[in-house]
Amino acid sequence: MDKKDSGGLAFGVMIVIIAFLFVVCIVLPLSIPTFSKEAYALPLMIVGLALPFVYFFIFGGVALARKKREDKALKE
Repeated sequence: MDKKDSGGLAFGVMIVIIAFLFVVCIVLPLSIPTFSKEAYALPLMIVGLALPFVYFFIFGGVALARKKREDKALKE
């Protein structure tokens, strides 16, 4: 098993996404009284909402492509 297959990169990226969501969804609204009225609040929330989906499609797409490549190699 090499480094790519260990899942360390995917785990690290998910930890960064979780930390970003924690800051954007919990820390900032509690520390800034008018956070929802600030101009930067909506773009931060949109990015926070989109990141898990982007993560899923990137890492899921890589795994799917790897599986298809392995299946094709087995058939030949």
